[in-house]
Amino acid sequence: MKSKNWIGLALILGLAACSSEFEPVEQPLTPTSGQGVDFMVVGEDLDKVYQFTYSATVGNGSSIDLTEELNVPSDYLTLRQKDDVLSFYSFEDGFFSLSLKNVNTGQTTLYEDFYLNTLERSIAWGINDEDAVFFGYFGPNGARNLALQDFELQGSESTDFTIDFNITATFTPLLFDGKVYISFTDSMGNYKLTFYDTEVMAVGPILDFNTTPISFFITDAGELAVVKNQLDTSLDTYGADDLLFINSVPMDINLGFSPGAVNDVILAGDVLYFNVDYPQPSRFSEGPAVYNLSTKEINILDMFSIVEEVEQEVGANLTITTQVYDPLSNVFLIGYAILDNEAQGGVIQASVNGDLLADVPLSFFPTYFVRN
Repeated sequence: MKSKNWIGLALILGLAACSSEFEPVEQPLTPTSGQGVDFMVVGEDLDKVYQFTYSATVGNGSSIDLTEELNVPSDYLTLRQKDDVLSFYSFEDGFFSLSLKNVNTGQTTLYEDFYLNTLERSIAWGINDEDAVFFGYFGPNGARNLALQDFELQGSESTDFTIDFNITATFTPLLFDGKVYISFTDSMGNYKLTFYDTEVMAVGPILDFNTTPISFFITDAGELAVVKNQLDTSLDTYGADDLLFINSVPMDINLGFSPGAVNDVILAGDVLYFNVDYPQPSRFSEGPAVYNLSTKEINILDMFSIVEEVEQEVGANLTITTQVYDPLSNVFLIGYAILDNEAQGGVIQASVNGDLLADVPLSFFPTYFVRN
């Protein structure tokens, strides 16, 4: 997920919607090291943002200029995904704009200048479905109380809900099955987790983890997994609907996740697919890894050898821009940019055992792999 700092905002209405049908442009490719697997990726060059769909069957792909189709600037703030819908947030002249695209149907909607920046609310983050945006903010007027604003995209109504008082920080949220999961720290340094139910418009119970930093994500079973980032690391699961404790699994490694929602981790059964932090100094900040919760075995892919092999094929030095595990194809997708040509890049596909499966060159560098 691409994300930058949010700017303090407040409510003013002025939205417009549109739909457009842009024909994809076929992009001839010459994949190396094999054809690989299908994928969809968002990326950019120095001026525009693109959506690219690759078919391994034909060894070719098609691209759509999202800057032209959706007016998405290359300096957009944040990209969110919910199911098949991509949401691009941008900010200009004191206003937020939101561009939505359903990558399955091609339907697009633009809400231009729909939210104004004022001093009443200091916006920390925003997340949305197709009907509403949910803004987490501090307020009112400079107060350190954490609240959520439920803002309807198709009308002028909005409702505010207090989450907690005397908050020092809030972190990346997660929207799943009609609930916005929110984590934050209070003035005593305690990490807390709750949700806002978008269906009944109510705040759920608050879990208190004391001073233990937490990260969270949704498992393949639809449960909420909470990673306690401490010396005795554990992965605890809770009911996603009620935050009731289910079980806890100890781990003998520290995953190094940042507090809040983690968007590049997959838990399938007892196997965790994630990006592990490399000790610094290192050429890369992180790389793909597989950890078995039952056996405690970890397999860290040799990113250095994989990248060096691709560099020999393309004849240039690379830098990694994004990476994620694809559970449908059981491969790691790794986006890169060419160092001496920032407008070009590609996608490396590697097996969970660290074998290079394919390299797909692109005329831009990837920033986000669309989840299936």
